[in-house]
Amino acid sequence: MASGRRLAVLVVALALVGAPAVALRALCVGKSCAQEGIAGAAPIPFCPLPAALREQIVAGYRQGRSPDVMGTTNVPMVGWPWVGYTSDQNAAPIMFFGKGIFGGRLPNDVGLDQIAPTIAELMDFRRAHPEVRSGAPISDVVHNGPPPPLVVEIVWTGVGTASFNPAGTPWLTDHDLHGAWTYNATTGSLPTDPAAVLTTIGTGGLPSQHGITGTFIRGKDGAPARAWGLDAPTSIIATLGDDWDHATAQSARIGLVAPTSSDRGLIGGTWYLDVDRDDVLLGASDVVDAVGQLLAAGYGADTTTDILGVALGGGAQGMDKHTGQIVEMVRRLVPDAVFVLTATGAQTGGSGPSIADGVDAAVGAPVVAAVSGGLFLNQQVMATTGITSDEVVLAMDSLDAPNGDPLFADAYPGFAVSFSRYC
Repeated sequence: MASGRRLAVLVVALALVGAPAVALRALCVGKSCAQEGIAGAAPIPFCPLPAALREQIVAGYRQGRSPDVMGTTNVPMVGWPWVGYTSDQNAAPIMFFGKGIFGGRLPNDVGLDQIAPTIAELMDFRRAHPEVRSGAPISDVVHNGPPPPLVVEIVWTGVGTASFNPAGTPWLTDHDLHGAWTYNATTGSLPTDPAAVLTTIGTGGLPSQHGITGTFIRGKDGAPARAWGLDAPTSIIATLGDDWDHATAQSARIGLVAPTSSDRGLIGGTWYLDVDRDDVLLGASDVVDAVGQLLAAGYGADTTTDILGVALGGGAQGMDKHTGQIVEMVRRLVPDAVFVLTATGAQTGGSGPSIADGVDAAVGAPVVAAVSGGLFLNQQVMATTGITSDEVVLAMDSLDAPNGDPLFADAYPGFAVSFSRYC
């Protein structure tokens, strides 16, 4: 028989195992205090969501970076990238084409975190510490042969698989790229914020690993800060561009053409601060000309593989046109280049500002700032007014969609995502 001391330790250990769920119910967070026996009543918040959806949200969450309060909308609406309950917003295409690429259809379950490992395999480059990244090379994509002189990654931001159709992509529809492709890959995480997904593509890891969970993350002073800005924490893991720069002692050229600084996750550039010399062209009025400038500066001119990331914005037709112009120019100047074409996923969900305004009106004070997938709370205002995070959750639950239905299928504090394994 166990001694009294051992028995006490055992009781405490068993209590700790159930502590998260018990604590959430005790706090009556969100809908966790719904009456027993009522259809749809949930033991803890976040758990009512389908398991596959929860898995994607968990992959997009990083404690200390993600919003304080999060929610999943009942109805998909174009706008701020909240998570939609029924949306296929995480569907995205992946296309590899160029010298050294096998042709054929890729499995539908491949993820965007597998792009960087596949490129590394193409470059015959073994990155250190693969255990910190979820992505693995996609099978049967890469030929045996010399590494290409240039890899060009073209990413359509703010759109997903639905935008890749004949009506909106005439150049892509009219060209057989003779590569490996699928229109049914997954971003691997939700919400589908471009800054988060671009960093997934660049690192080979998910937001839960790299920590860039959206365009705005918790900054060094606790307030929301634009990802990759001076006030924001950096990626927790290195990008392929970072590691390749380091491995080649800067002889490789790493470049980015993109609309904003928050797109920098496609190449990184902040991991090895003392030596990194990337070429970054932001906000160019003519993205094709900007790519041409980098090609003229020597990209693809020697046997060391260079990496050029291009993040495109705007409508599908415009991105399709620019993609065609970039591909044709690169093929003319660097015939042995390899291309990757993908997208960050559709941005759907309730309007961020209107949700924030609605919550502020409900609680009677300006306590929230809307970011991808949730709300950051103004702790100073909350301390002064006595407003709690549970009141914010309840305010979100009270909001209606334009059709009159409840806007949120579930709203929950961010820390509930960390306890999802107890669902």
